[in-house]
Amino acid sequence: MARDTSGSTAVVWSVAFTNFAMPFMASGVGVALPAIGREMGMSGAALGLFETLYLGTATALLLPAGRVSDAGDKNSLFTLGLSGFTAITLTLAVLPSVSLLLTFRVLQGACAALVAATNMAILTESVPRERLGRAMGLNVGAVYAGLAAGPFTAGAITTALGWRAVFALGGLLSVVAAGMSAATLPRRWVWPRLRFDWPGAVTSGAGLMLLIVGSATVGDSSLGWWLATGGVTLLAAFIGIERSASSPLLALSVLAGRPVFRRALTVQFLTYAGAMGTSLLFSLYVQVVRGWTAREAGWLLMIAPVLMATLAPAAGRAADRRRPQLLAALGVTLIFAGTVAAWLVSMTSSMALIVLSLIAHGLGFATFSSPNMTVIMGNAPRDRTAMASALAAQMRGLGMVCALMLITGFMSVNLGPAGVAAPHATRGLAATMWGALGVISLLALWALISAWRDAPVPREDS
Repeated sequence: MARDTSGSTAVVWSVAFTNFAMPFMASGVGVALPAIGREMGMSGAALGLFETLYLGTATALLLPAGRVSDAGDKNSLFTLGLSGFTAITLTLAVLPSVSLLLTFRVLQGACAALVAATNMAILTESVPRERLGRAMGLNVGAVYAGLAAGPFTAGAITTALGWRAVFALGGLLSVVAAGMSAATLPRRWVWPRLRFDWPGAVTSGAGLMLLIVGSATVGDSSLGWWLATGGVTLLAAFIGIERSASSPLLALSVLAGRPVFRRALTVQFLTYAGAMGTSLLFSLYVQVVRGWTAREAGWLLMIAPVLMATLAPAAGRAADRRRPQLLAALGVTLIFAGTVAAWLVSMTSSMALIVLSLIAHGLGFATFSSPNMTVIMGNAPRDRTAMASALAAQMRGLGMVCALMLITGFMSVNLGPAGVAAPHATRGLAATMWGALGVISLLALWALISAWRDAPVPREDS
């Protein structure tokens, strides 16, 4: 049956605006982080948790959200998650304590999981396959447009009005996105009829959260190491549970039977683990070491997302005409170069080296993201599109969490309870950048090798 192209176009643009609004909020928070830490008196560990709790919760709940979505109504869950995200973002603008801020970041991450588990599945089911790359490119471009606008806008707002205004603006953008989704996405709630894998959901969620919290507190006490070890143990147990579950969250048989799908997900994880976190470190570097304002830091961090937003749609169109694996591998090559350049930055380096790193990352992610997402969704089983969307987002989120956990661990050890306000903050930040970016560069190298090994592989049949 031919799809209604006018209807699918409206859906693509509605999802795209959501994919602009939510990254706008996420990237803006990164620039406002030093101001939040100073006003609220947050330690280095709490400062890291403000980021990692959001990403960790969103990542932990992706598979349960995807499983429910495949058995129910994706549009309803997408709208529900977006509405909740909007309300919580507006609430974050007025909360008075660190504990409440961290709690609501967890709730915000839960709502983000519902959106991330369904957005690409909605596109895949709404857009003809021969135009899937174009739709992915537009939406990836929207993500990067949000990432570009977020640091600049949040930097200016934080300098002029304070960090709370960043959450207020992010919430207003989400209100518009929620209105668009309500107008364009037909919803008919279907109660999912499935045997839900509660042991798998609890084990994977608890394992991820323990790992994240533990990594954020390794510098404060030995408890952090115990929590991280417990998290790894639970995640290993999760794989064993999924092997024997009758209705698993993670269909291991699907991954085993679709090597192209599986390898594209692996490259997704490694690439984001091998690049994410550099923007956060650069933001702290220029504000703590160079004495820049949040507005000036926002201008600098716009470089990569502007390149991504400008070029990602073209890469998506190219993925409809050429082998997307090859385009993705070219992108990973540039990302690796940018990560190595970031690792070489020292306290006395020229700003040109930071700019070079951001340019390489911008060009690399613009070339990588749309083609690799096209590979993932184009090779997913047609009855598991939400699972594929959730896995793609989870690999991206896990990669980012992996990088942020490394940074948070190094920050806890090197900055201590005083965080960026510590007298030795410059020296501690130098040690953090050297250690964290050294490990991240190795992950980027692994992604590079994996991407070029898989570049010649053709698309699998559904």
